[in-house]
Amino acid sequence: MIQISDTERRRAFAVWLRTGRWPAATIADDVEVKFNPWHDPYNGRFTFAPGGVSSSASRRFARSGLGMRELPVAARGTDHKAPAVRNSVLEPTANQARPPARPGPAMGRGSNTRAFEDPMTLEQSFPGLRNAPVRTIVAAADNLFDLTGPANRSQMDFLQDQSRQLTAQAKALDPKWHYDEIGPTDAFGTPIVTVQGLSAKVDDLRFQRAALVARVKGDYSPLQVETLRFVQQRADDAYDRGQELLKSGRLKPRLHDREALGNYVDQQVRKGLRERYNQLGIDSAGPGPVRVNRRENDSSDLTYRRPDARVKDVAFDVTLARKTHGTAQVRGFFNTDFRPSRVVIIRPSQLGTNHTYVLTRPETK
Repeated sequence: MIQISDTERRRAFAVWLRTGRWPAATIADDVEVKFNPWHDPYNGRFTFAPGGVSSSASRRFARSGLGMRELPVAARGTDHKAPAVRNSVLEPTANQARPPARPGPAMGRGSNTRAFEDPMTLEQSFPGLRNAPVRTIVAAADNLFDLTGPANRSQMDFLQDQSRQLTAQAKALDPKWHYDEIGPTDAFGTPIVTVQGLSAKVDDLRFQRAALVARVKGDYSPLQVETLRFVQQRADDAYDRGQELLKSGRLKPRLHDREALGNYVDQQVRKGLRERYNQLGIDSAGPGPVRVNRRENDSSDLTYRRPDARVKDVAFDVTLARKTHGTAQVRGFFNTDFRPSRVVIIRPSQLGTNHTYVLTRPETK
């Protein structure tokens, strides 16, 4: 059996959905050939593409290996039979490596297959997590919560493509599955399609696909990722709303404003997550592997902890404070009987860089 990575497997699956054919497997002796249009048309050497360190945007120029390139006279429009006398003619590097003009999609879309390589495991969501040593803090990928794709004129096409592929993947998992879509229509009953509406649909389809993978295959990795994304979005919304309530005096603190704001964010996230799970037929109140704000016992000392959420072997904690392996609550999570492999700390993105991160399990209890 050929062993391939998760990324290659998803790419192959996307190709199969679009074409009905599985990509041919390569063997170790195959020769890989790559076309690179970014080369100097005068000497054939490979150069940087526009936008790199040698682009004109940096106001740099090239000269024969030292930042400036010398052009032959023939290259400047003189008689093509003239001797190759070189003059110090400045030319922006970006002009040295123009790729051949060719038809294609609008800039920013790229390959449909690669555009759809969305993270389906926490290892893909947190770079470096797979090989991280124990007691490590790993920050989330910068684009993990960019749910709408490239913000340009092809955004609508991008989202529609994602929607089609997600629908096909869900159907492949369960042929009886169907998507109940309710949206605004015009006077003739034609659906009104907007970027915001498509974005919400893609979010919903991602969550539904994750629930199907858990139910059909028993794999909760995609549901862990979608739980993380959903909780982050709810935490951000609740944080803004909570601050408005504090300013208007409708959120009464018992100790201080930060405590009241933190409690409000927790409550809103838990409520929204329960409702989302219920819509997908996931019981989050029973003894199963998906739970929201339930007691997780530690039989070693007859105590318990309450993570905001648990999906299989991962605990999620929503907080305003930064927590580490040394925090008593985090140590308590790792000590519970379900022995989480990771604890994901989710903080509102308004709190700054690296607001959300994952803590790996310590070696010892």
